[in-house]
Amino acid sequence: MTDEQQQVIAEITQEARARCQVIGSGALDAVEALRAELEKNPTLGRRARSAIGDMKLYTTRLEATDTRPALTVTYVYDALPPEPGLIRIALVSPVRFAGGGTEF
Repeated sequence: MTDEQQQVIAEITQEARARCQVIGSGALDAVEALRAELEKNPTLGRRARSAIGDMKLYTTRLEATDTRPALTVTYVYDALPPEPGLIRIALVSPVRFAGGGTEF
């Protein structure tokens, strides 16, 4: 990590971890890989609007695989660098398609 990069710690909340367990099919492995990637590249995802002031809320989509549905992952920046930065993955949900299911 260079001097210009700030240290970032990413974690998966208990609620998000529980949702991954319910989804199954490798959802937790995929979200864990995203967590590791966020520590290296914390600007991933798309900024979402928050009803709570200027909370830094982001979402990203993990594409489906042969064994896992596409997932929408929502995370929040709880502490910005240089504290170090803290990202909490707060919500994981399967993407629902217009047909009503999660099939691809």
